Amino acid sequence: MKYFVVGAMLSITATSMAQEVDFNTALQPIAQAMKENPTAVEKMAKTYMGQFKKDPNALIALGSAYLTVKNFDKADEIADMVILKYKKDMAAQAEAYILKGDIEAIKDQAGDGGSAASHYATAMSLDPKNPQGYMRYAAVYRTISPKIVEQTYAKLREELPNFPIDAEAAHSFFGGGLFAKAFENYAKCNLDQLDEAKLVEYVIAAFQTGKHADALKVATYGGNKFAKNATFAQLGMWSAVENKKFDEALKIAQRYFAMDGDKNATDYTYFGKAFLGAEQYTDALAQFNKALEVSADATEPLARISETYKKMGDEDKALEYSEIYMQKNPNASPSDYANLAGIYAAKAEKGIDPAVNYKKSIGIYDKMAAKFPVIASWAHMIAAGIADKSGDTDLGASYNQKIVDELWTKTNRDADETGYLTQALRLLGFHYWSDKNDLEAAKPYYEKLITIDPTDKNAKAALGIDLDE
Repeated sequence: MKYFVVGAMLSITATSMAQEVDFNTALQPIAQAMKENPTAVEKMAKTYMGQFKKDPNALIALGSAYLTVKNFDKADEIADMVILKYKKDMAAQAEAYILKGDIEAIKDQAGDGGSAASHYATAMSLDPKNPQGYMRYAAVYRTISPKIVEQTYAKLREELPNFPIDAEAAHSFFGGGLFAKAFENYAKCNLDQLDEAKLVEYVIAAFQTGKHADALKVATYGGNKFAKNATFAQLGMWSAVENKKFDEALKIAQRYFAMDGDKNATDYTYFGKAFLGAEQYTDALAQFNKALEVSADATEPLARISETYKKMGDEDKALEYSEIYMQKNPNASPSDYANLAGIYAAKAEKGIDPAVNYKKSIGIYDKMAAKFPVIASWAHMIAAGIADKSGDTDLGASYNQKIVDELWTKTNRDADETGYLTQALRLLGFHYWSDKNDLEAAKPYYEKLITIDPTDKNAKAALGIDLDE
């Protein structure tokens, strides 16, 4: 299990330990040599250690540099040196154990982080005022035990009430891909106290967790403060569309597309959706087609082109693109199927081969019921309505019968399913009593209906129950 982002953790060590300009300057050529000329490092490091032998911070910084190039033995050797040499310096001891924890963490990125956590716990006990021990310890457990994470942050808050723990916790959760927890913690922060990078993380976490109103708010703030950062404009446009603020989305889009940098298919798709929402259909089609130019494998633009043509009243084009979309998208959703069925129904309602198109529309709901059993009764309810609209009430009754068969004996029906069943029983009772003039055939349905809705007037009348009862 990869429980933290290596680069982020190393940067924290560098920031917290390497405050002295002298050893920072001296360390730079050594760090460069570690990457480009490893054979020269040993002599350079020896000189450096002699120069800063009384400064544990300088030694830890050297160990962190070794860790950056994954020279674990050298990094661990330096950490042990600090532990042995500075036994009375608890702050130095803590930093050494943090370094040892980082070493174990990087070596064991696929593990559970137990060894790293042990070193971080030691650092916390040695120097309770060093926030990095807590942050590292929490990072190990962020995907394993949120409870331990919260307890660790609570301890840190007791020791350092002014430490920006919410922002740092959010940053840690974001690094682990836990967007919901990242959003939860960023939402506790004052936007004015977040730097550019954390604002970017905040808006991404908000968007990823469906908090589109919050995402738009943060994107707007970030865009005003850091006007050259394209991420704020990009996610601002996306979020405005999700919030159905299409005019605002178009304004943001104009700014975003004027910025340098490549734009992806999703960007053009959202731009198109902004035009679609604003009922500027020609411009919408242009953007959806640009999305397809950028990525021929993109599927959403096809669905949105279909939707646009449908709104323009061109069912043939809408159908063409909807069918292409369904062919290219094995993960089509129920709403995708419903959109395709709706196009066939719209053609039928216009008098274009009604028998054929109503049948095709109903057939799609059959496919939906088979592909998504959990919504089969809903699909059958819609199919029944289309069949009745087509004039084939017997076919409509057959779909209502399917609903009764599916739901009557189901013990854990939810409210929606009870609604589908109630409607099916009413329609079946009416079908046999009114359409077929067969009260005896209707009675079993009304007998079931009266147990669900004792006030139904037709059921009472069919069963000879006093309407005033």
